[in-house]
Amino acid sequence: MRYYVMFGGFDERGKPAPAAIDEGSPQPFELSGALAHACKLLSEGKPDVCIRDDFGNSISGDELASCCRGDMTLNADLRAI
Repeated sequence: MRYYVMFGGFDERGKPAPAAIDEGSPQPFELSGALAHACKLLSEGKPDVCIRDDFGNSISGDELASCCRGDMTLNADLRAI
């Protein structure tokens, strides 16, 4: 399965900007790589970081942060357990 790391934020006028696929890699990530990259973006303070897959599943917010801290585990369906 392919996973995409995305993030968004606000434009110069303070309006929400659309999420964009992060271009840290020219290819989609495997799950472990997507999680590592998302955690890196969170540690850099990027807003609205999420991971999405080809089936429309996604994870973001507190659940993603918990996976980055190691408090929860991320499964292949992008659910924190």
